[in-house]
Parts: sequence; structure tokens; C-alpha cells
Amino acid sequence: MDPGEAQDTPLVQQDEGHMGWKQAGITVFTFAAPSAVMAVPFAIANAGYAGGIALCLIITGASVAGANMLLEIKLLYPHCKTFGDLGLQVLGRPAQIWGNVIQLGNFCLFMPCALRFCALSLLSIGTIGPLGSCVDYYVWVIAAICLLTTQVRSFDNAQGFTVISFCCVIGMVVTMLIGAFQYEHDPKIPAQFFGNPEADPGLRLIRLASGFTIGAWAFIPAFLTVELSTCMRTPAEFKKSLLLAGSLNVGLFVVVGTIVVARWGYNVGEVIAITAGVGAWVPGTTINTAFNVFQLGGNFVSYMLDSVPLSRFCQKSWAPNFKDTWTLPDICRYLGYSLPTFLSALFLSTFTPSINTLLDFVTALTTPWVTQIYPAVLYWKVLHRRAAENIECGLEEPIKRSEKITVALVLTVGCVSFCACSLKAIGYLAFDELRPPFQIGCDGWLIWKWSRA
Repeated sequence: MDPGEAQDTPLVQQDEGHMGWKQAGITVFTFAAPSAVMAVPFAIANAGYAGGIALCLIITGASVAGANMLLEIKLLYPHCKTFGDLGLQVLGRPAQIWGNVIQLGNFCLFMPCALRFCALSLLSIGTIGPLGSCVDYYVWVIAAICLLTTQVRSFDNAQGFTVISFCCVIGMVVTMLIGAFQYEHDPKIPAQFFGNPEADPGLRLIRLASGFTIGAWAFIPAFLTVELSTCMRTPAEFKKSLLLAGSLNVGLFVVVGTIVVARWGYNVGEVIAITAGVGAWVPGTTINTAFNVFQLGGNFVSYMLDSVPLSRFCQKSWAPNFKDTWTLPDICRYLGYSLPTFLSALFLSTFTPSINTLLDFVTALTTPWVTQIYPAVLYWKVLHRRAAENIECGLEEPIKRSEKITVALVLTVGCVSFCACSLKAIGYLAFDELRPPFQIGCDGWLIWKWSRA
């Protein structure tokens, strides 16, 4: 389809999906929230009360604007159903490859993180007999259940699960706040209004960048914009979904982040449940058990949502004529199409020395590109194409100043976010004080292990 034909295409797709804008907004929010809520206090602590909220507002605003740009392009090309499809229409085959690499690459590399988070939650609830305390064994147990989620197939079918995930996020928030008021933190280091109290300038900068990183991957609407709007009754209403999800994300940072940091101070853990010196996170306590039950449910749904577009992409690539029925043969076939991505996630979850390090680099190399940089580049091209077409038709309608400013701001936030996320990923390996422990294997088949003395 050439650009002229695209303009004549109806802006509202017919009979594509049945999802409403509220459900779509909840899905966008819950896509990353179960993992993000654990780290929100850490983001506020390292950027400061005002600094952390400012970063959240800036990144969330740029993410909403970037996703809205994708939506505008999607409405111009309603036949596009994937991230890469938009790139193909706007900038050709190279942009399609670029879009698929950064979007699907993120999905593929986040799946082992979600598996690990689920396993850690299961272990924190209580050890299971012969499995002992080896996290890898819990990864294998939870993986068998996660494999079945590939049969969800579309976001339309996932609506009930996203409601469950949203309830789990609320449960995590409530238990975290109850724990903050019931338990003290010893020792507690007061947080600052801006920045953090680290004495070493390099360490202080890396800590500040970690607050930026968490803000970047806590809210990632562009990852789902094209696919999710395709499932909606009225795709144009996805703008409301973005505003709803963005508001929930800001509320999460403002309420949870500031209250928990005010109670427990700057020195909270990167994941709240590993905060040392807080009795709430001792195994066996009611708060710890409840929090990890909710965390397990939320991250399980996150894994499922992650696998939906990835599995569908594999099926369309390898079997474009797949009938997509619920007969036993088709269920087995679809399971086969999704199996390679599942096995790669299981392999990485087991043999990656540090999931935190993997998540840091996946965030830096994909998240700012998908949420801000790629949408800004595509939208800028669309604006120029529209202006050129108007001139050919005898109309003088240059690109508006507000459009130029919006594109520039979104692109700038994306570039700064990429630099900050990269700084955090590299800095957490360079500084001994920040480097996480590394381990491959468990007792009896330990392959490699490193930790600070």
C-alpha cells in the first residue's frame, strides 16, 4: 500500500477486537508494574524525593507521547498489526528489521527475567522439600506452568489475567505500605530531596542513573501500542488508555516510593524485599509471604503478556497459514511454534550469572529505543511525508511548531535515557560496591560463582 492509499483507509478497524480502553489501559500498566513496584522505592531513594518524582513525570510523559505517535501512525495504516509493520510502511525494510529487533529482542530477553522473578517469589514463600534453596530448581518448576500460557495467543484472551495482575499489584502496594508502617529499618539513612547521599561522585552518579533506569522500564506503553490497539473496538480510544496507564504509573511512584523511603530511608534494596535490617522481609512473616504471593501472580502474568506477541510473531513467520483453532492438533502446533523462545528463556534464566545485570543491559539496549527514539523517528518521517503531500496538492501546511517540539523532546528524553541506562548497567559492573553476586548452578553442579568477600 502506498501512502496515498493509506490516507483513504478507514481510520477505525472493523471487527478486529473487543477490548475497551479501560481494559487496554490496565494491560499497559500491568505489563511492567509487577516487576517495577518492587524497585520504585529504590528509584526515589537514589534520585531523591523531588528528583525521583521529576524523573518519573518526564519519562512517563515522553513514553505516553511516544506511544501516541505510534498510535497516530497506526491509525494511518490500520492494516499494520505489529511494531515492525509500522516501520515497513514508514521507512521500509530496514526500519521493519530495526523495530522487530528492539521490540522482540526485549520480549525474548525479558522472559528469563520474569521466570527468575517468579521463581524467587516461590522460593521466598517457602522452600519445597527436595528443592531446597536452589533458585534454579524453582525456575524449572514455574517454567512448566509458564509454557502453558503461550496458548493465550492474543491480548483479547488475556483480559481476565490482566485484571488478576492488577489486583496483585494492588496487593503488593498494600503489603509494602503496611510493612513500612509496622516495621522499622535499622540502620536508616535519610534520603535527600535531590540526588543521594553517596560521598563518592562516581558512585553518586551511578546511583542517580539507577533511578533513571527503573523509571525507564517501569512504564513501557510503546511495546504494546500497535498490538493492543488492534485488539480494541475503537483503536483511537487507546489515547485514553495511555493517559490511564500513565496516571497509575505516576501514582505508584509518588505514593509508594515516597512513603516507603520516608519510613525506611535511602538505603533500601534495589528490590524492596532484599532490604537488610527490616523485619518485614524475614521468611515466614505474614508481610513477606503475602507480598511474594502477589509478586508471583503479577510476574506470572507479565511473563504471559511478554510471550503473547513473541509467540504470535514466530507462528506468523513459520506458519502463516495456521488455522488458529482450539483443536488438539492446533494446540500442539502452536505450542511447537512458541517452544524455541520458551527454551531460550529457560536456558538464559538458568545459565545467566546475574539476572539483574541482564535486565540492566536489556533495558539500555531496547527500552529507550522502543518507547521514545523509534516512535520519534517514524513520526518525524510521517510529518514530512504529510507536508510534502499537502504541497503537491497546493496546500501550504508546514509541520507545526508544537509537533516539532514534541518530537524533539521525546527524542531527547530517549537519548538521555539510553545514556543513563547504559551508565547504570556498566557502572554496576565497574564498582565493587555495586556489582551483584554471580552464580551459575547450585550445590552439586556449581559451574561458577563470584561474590564480594
